[in-house]
Amino acid sequence: MNTHELRKSFLDFFVENGHTLMPSASLVPYRDPSVLLTTAGMQPFKPYFLGMAEPPARRLTSVQKCFRTTDIDRVGFTARHCTFFEMLGNFSVGDYFKERAIGFAYTFSTERLGLDPQRLWVSVFEGDDQVEADEEAIGYWTAAGVPMERMVRLPRSDNFWGPPGPTGPCGPCSELYYDRGPEYGCVEPDCRPGCDCDRFLEYWNLVFMQYNMDERHELTPLPSKNIDTGMGLERIAALMQDVSSVFLTDAFYPLIQLGEEVSGRTFGQDQKTDIALRVLADHARAMTFLVADGVLPGNEGRGYVLRRVIRRAARFSRSIAMEPPFLVRFAERTIEMLGDAYPELSERRESVLRVVDSEEERFNRTLDQGLVLLEHEVEKALEAGAAALPGAAAFMLHDTYGFPVEVTREIVEEKGLGLDMEGFETAMEEQRARARSAAGRDTKAVAIQAFARESDHPTEFVGYEKDEVFTVVDKLEPLDGHEVLLALRESPFYAEGGGQAADIGWVETDTGRAEILDVQQQGSVQVLTARVVKGHLQAGTRAKAVISTVHRHSVAANHTGTHLLHYALRSALGRDATQAGSAVRADKFRFDFAYHEPLGPERLAELEETVNRKIVEDHPVRAFTTSYEHARDMGAVALFGEKYGDYVRVVEVDDFSRELCGGTHVSRTSEIGAFKILSEGSVGANVRRIEAVTGRKAVEYYRERDRLVSRAAALLGAQENAFLPAIEKVRRQLSDLQAEVAELRSGKAADIVGTLAAQARELEGGRLLVAQVEARDAEQLVDLTDQLRDRLAPAVVVLSAVTDGKSLLVTNVSKEIEAVRAGDLVKQAVKIMGGGGGGGPTLGRGGGGDPQKLAAALEDLEATLVATLGG
Repeated sequence: MNTHELRKSFLDFFVENGHTLMPSASLVPYRDPSVLLTTAGMQPFKPYFLGMAEPPARRLTSVQKCFRTTDIDRVGFTARHCTFFEMLGNFSVGDYFKERAIGFAYTFSTERLGLDPQRLWVSVFEGDDQVEADEEAIGYWTAAGVPMERMVRLPRSDNFWGPPGPTGPCGPCSELYYDRGPEYGCVEPDCRPGCDCDRFLEYWNLVFMQYNMDERHELTPLPSKNIDTGMGLERIAALMQDVSSVFLTDAFYPLIQLGEEVSGRTFGQDQKTDIALRVLADHARAMTFLVADGVLPGNEGRGYVLRRVIRRAARFSRSIAMEPPFLVRFAERTIEMLGDAYPELSERRESVLRVVDSEEERFNRTLDQGLVLLEHEVEKALEAGAAALPGAAAFMLHDTYGFPVEVTREIVEEKGLGLDMEGFETAMEEQRARARSAAGRDTKAVAIQAFARESDHPTEFVGYEKDEVFTVVDKLEPLDGHEVLLALRESPFYAEGGGQAADIGWVETDTGRAEILDVQQQGSVQVLTARVVKGHLQAGTRAKAVISTVHRHSVAANHTGTHLLHYALRSALGRDATQAGSAVRADKFRFDFAYHEPLGPERLAELEETVNRKIVEDHPVRAFTTSYEHARDMGAVALFGEKYGDYVRVVEVDDFSRELCGGTHVSRTSEIGAFKILSEGSVGANVRRIEAVTGRKAVEYYRERDRLVSRAAALLGAQENAFLPAIEKVRRQLSDLQAEVAELRSGKAADIVGTLAAQARELEGGRLLVAQVEARDAEQLVDLTDQLRDRLAPAVVVLSAVTDGKSLLVTNVSKEIEAVRAGDLVKQAVKIMGGGGGGGPTLGRGGGGDPQKLAAALEDLEATLVATLGG
């Protein structure tokens, strides 16, 4: 079976058994801060398992795109580790449990896949202090036909799954293994599942999800017992296609073949080639799917993961002499292979190719810098007499420039050095600790999620229609100080989401009043963070909830402004200028979009003109609900990374802008008032950001500009309408004065050059001048040494100065004098005076050392040069 047939067979089987087919969610998790990327098939269904949302059906099945970074450094070095993979899964939300899940797995394995029942093994949870041994699963496997001698009890590290982040659903699990035969195994007589060899291939994990783990690792029962199973498509494909590695399946092999074609090498010819080709094949899939799901290269979060994947692929390809650029070809091959199964790859093809090409080009420049840096670090270690390159230096190369530590080791060993692996591992662990800390959610976020999970009633949002409502405080929980968490039966408050800030306002009861500070949606429950400003509030009481209409209008004006800006961008730059994120607040908004170059003042002015024209034209803005398919047929723009149901809300501005959007908006464009772009710049590779204001803030912006013009005109002694001519007059006067100063300095410099040239020594190898002078900065020193070198050529010129208490040193060597390198002279000097510096054969620069040691450094240099050039 090829991978297409396996997907179809799996989904058909479970649909036939009453499961609802669910599409794969994005690799970017929807409103789940616990993880950077979707790491498991069940992750999109977490709200259902936690009881925070109602599932579309109790039985679900899917093929989910997944991405795990935990083993990224092992990808390429084994036959099975991957970053991106597809997870086949069947799920039960409070419907069937262990007996039916085990029956489905056994039937599909033996009847649909045709696996030999005599070679099937299973593992079960052996139990620990928290959870008892899973005797129930053993009984169901026995009933299915698996004998006890092919069952293995394994500890929590092997047979207890989850949660997918620091907290969440989890439970004991039971795994299916297939015995591939002694030829795949080790020599141990008791080899069985759990052994590190490749004989027993684990291909399916059945998770009996019945607990929720909190931040203290304590387990509490979930509202219902659930099933979450996962079977890696690539792994079962290796089994069904009878190959020894996932990289030999049809999921990877076309990419391996492309690597052979580009490199001129053959997979299997040597270890270095195999590692590089496996890295390329895996990372090609990974980078293509990440970009297609809206991730862009960056220095943190998901962007850093993508950047690391692309750079690792580029770096390993160099190890087998592949000439860049070529990663675009691997992205194209991935789209050819998987575009039918995942249409978003074809839809985003141009963006994927552009991002990959740009990042590869950027890294090739960075890599060359990294090689120079490594050479410098090796030189420092050799000069210090060290036996090994410091681990911190190796980590910096690994982390910043994408150098695998194995490559660094190879390079330093060629130079006769070892590598401080202990220091490297220490730096790596420090980074992991920082990453774990950054990934952990703050205590308030944890409290909000727990509060929502324990709430008895969903919240009805009525804020599209009403600014205030009489309702009931369903639940209340105090936080630190005067803050509380609230859940209302009906709420007019818009919860933060879709890039839009939450409403503010107040809730008032007979016993007290509270200001609303924040609103978060957790499944079907809206959680309000409030500060009690009068009396006290309590659960079960009637309340009046009121939004701040001033705040709501400012946010709504900015949100409709983003839609008008998006329209203007796509009109001016083309449909490829797609939204990559936004943040809509009351005071301003930012809008991120995919584009490859700065817009420039003319384009920005064009965008402002377009948006302000649409505002003045007073177009109607309306929102309506329709089916997702109908919305797409109408041309409504959907945002990548957002999760949409069968029915969606569309915000339409007249007949020229339609977007899927749940936010609040003005009813007519004229209510926005005015629009002004504050800034435009880059926030990552191929991502631009515009910050803008509307309404009152835009008027404030223009008033401030009026005040600036008035003040500037007053300083110039000119009328406001003569402001620019006055500036031009001052600019001409300044230019004339600068020319006069330059002439005076040139004459003085000529006198200085003449005086210094007369001090030069005549040596056999050329003239030599070593002197300390007065100079404004290093640039003036460089200019003086250039003039002196040209006048005295062939010559070696060394000039120093003390400026603002800091030592400066410049060395300049004629090309004809090959026995002396300018950069080496600087390095020799800083050993005495301190500081740092370096340079090339003809020009060196340094400084920052102790001024009192400058004379000694010059004396040492002069002695060396006299000896080299011949006194």
